[in-house]
Amino acid sequence: MEKFKLVLVLLSTAFWCETRAQEAPSPFSEPSIGYLHQFAGASERVFIFERYDAEGKLVARDVKALTEPVVIDGASRRTIGGYAISLRGLVECPQKEVTYNRKQRWACEKAAADYMGAIYNRRASVILCKTLVLRSLRKEPDPSSCFALVGGKNSDPLMVVNDDDAMVFLGLASIGKTDGGASRRPDLLHSQNLSGSDVQP
Repeated sequence: MEKFKLVLVLLSTAFWCETRAQEAPSPFSEPSIGYLHQFAGASERVFIFERYDAEGKLVARDVKALTEPVVIDGASRRTIGGYAISLRGLVECPQKEVTYNRKQRWACEKAAADYMGAIYNRRASVILCKTLVLRSLRKEPDPSSCFALVGGKNSDPLMVVNDDDAMVFLGLASIGKTDGGASRRPDLLHSQNLSGSDVQP
């Protein structure tokens, strides 16, 4: 049975690798497993930072091995591979405290650090962040959307963790609004409607 599962994982990985070239880079859509898997290193974590112009065209891509832990500076702030990042269009910690692990009351920022720290620093093999900022401003984080490829070991299936979506769904961040009252992240409205503070690590 274990051999059968391993064969399925290998076949699935081969399919993703074969079809990844068909996926065009996009500033807004969640990347597929195959798109992220093409950057995977043999034994080290890899960070990719992509910059897109106003028309959605990829104009720059930085790929590097992650030699230092990802720092979760807040529910919507990260430091990854030397880049200061804020999750695009999100407002962190609408509640100062959340229910964590179903029974414990934790500070929102501490819960976010514990949850995403585990994803980025213990489970992820590839991390991708995408921004519409063409050049970083001094001392200003780049508004980005971030994703992590996890799994692939001990027959665990590969999957993509959407950082933006996770923070909204878990009630650790809410969607910001424009001056006119429009949602800055209509793609996450469904997750916000389902949001709760019953956060589990």
